[in-house]
Amino acid sequence: MARLIAVSIDCRNEEVRRTFEAIASRRLHYLVAKGQGTGAADMLLLELDEFRPQHTFDRVRQLLSAAPDLEIFLTASRMDPQLLLEAFRVGVKEFLPQPLTKQDVEAALARFEERFASKASGLEMHAGRVVAVFGVRGGVGASTVATNLAVSIQQAQRQEPAALVDLDVHGGELGLFLDLPASQGLTHLAQDISRLDETILRSTLARHSSGLQFLSSGCEAYDDAKLAPGSMMRILAILRSIHRHVVIDCGHILEPSVREALDSADQIIVVTTLSLPAIRRAKRLLDLLSAARYPADKIALVVNRYEKDQRDLLEETKTLLNLRIAGLIPNDYESASEAINQGKPLTVMASKTSIGQWYLREVGRFVAEPVEGAASPKGPAKNLSFLGRCFSNLRMDVGRKPSAV
Repeated sequence: MARLIAVSIDCRNEEVRRTFEAIASRRLHYLVAKGQGTGAADMLLLELDEFRPQHTFDRVRQLLSAAPDLEIFLTASRMDPQLLLEAFRVGVKEFLPQPLTKQDVEAALARFEERFASKASGLEMHAGRVVAVFGVRGGVGASTVATNLAVSIQQAQRQEPAALVDLDVHGGELGLFLDLPASQGLTHLAQDISRLDETILRSTLARHSSGLQFLSSGCEAYDDAKLAPGSMMRILAILRSIHRHVVIDCGHILEPSVREALDSADQIIVVTTLSLPAIRRAKRLLDLLSAARYPADKIALVVNRYEKDQRDLLEETKTLLNLRIAGLIPNDYESASEAINQGKPLTVMASKTSIGQWYLREVGRFVAEPVEGAASPKGPAKNLSFLGRCFSNLRMDVGRKPSAV
């Protein structure tokens, strides 16, 4: 499945509810709502009022009028053929006789998934593009890159809305980079993801003066917050339906919510510097992404704080990582620090500096077309340099399963 499938159940028969929920919950990417909310559901299991069937059919019409993409499964202990025909005419997609059987439910879900996949593939042609920014370690400037990239996108395409997401649930402070007040964010939305819809999400977004929409993490420093499984998939699905571009600051920790963001992203920008610890972490991260079978053209490696006298080290790093460097962000720590302290993006605070010009000039490369990476591994060099010797004992864990990232 391309994204999380939200399922709602509205049944008086508790045995039916438990059986359907148990079967659906075992399938990958299914999220069953806790209550009977249907506002954000993709599928609804509805029990027929056998004494007032027309009342049920009227409700089906109302639900489909409000949410045309909703699929309704109808269940009943008995069903007259004429009523069954009328149920399908009003828009019911599947009928499940009671008592429910595993065979009937799984067959209905399989048919639903075929329809859902076809519909999702069509929607993806019009969906926004998601770029995930991940730092190989703390302090390499991933948040600076994510913030300024997002603002640059918004400035370049003023008529198309862009969004910036702070996925640091350990105390994200991305709002400070844009001088935006702390507000409810990801942790608030994830409290009951089954009820999340576009209206609720829009009410949580903060607007920057550039027009950029910002979604905070909703966390304070040292909070031990975790997002429920599937939360980021659901949130990103809605975000990309209403924004042309979505940029995510994924921090530098590969936790479950970050992995969901990386899976959902169209492109992953890996941010590193040319310090030895950062290069070592970059090697390990790229190996993990490769083991998880991420396409090479989905990953773009960007070197932050680059100095011209680092050319030799840069060439060695390219050889070691076996990945073309997609961008070299010039080192201007003073301008970057001042921009953060002032709560202004570099393209506004220091638009004429080399670092400000880099974002204005290079932004299109990361949002308009994929950046190609190396496709074939190289054999080990016979004469290892100092950098090569430092990494000679670091190998890709080929036994790691794709779900590791």
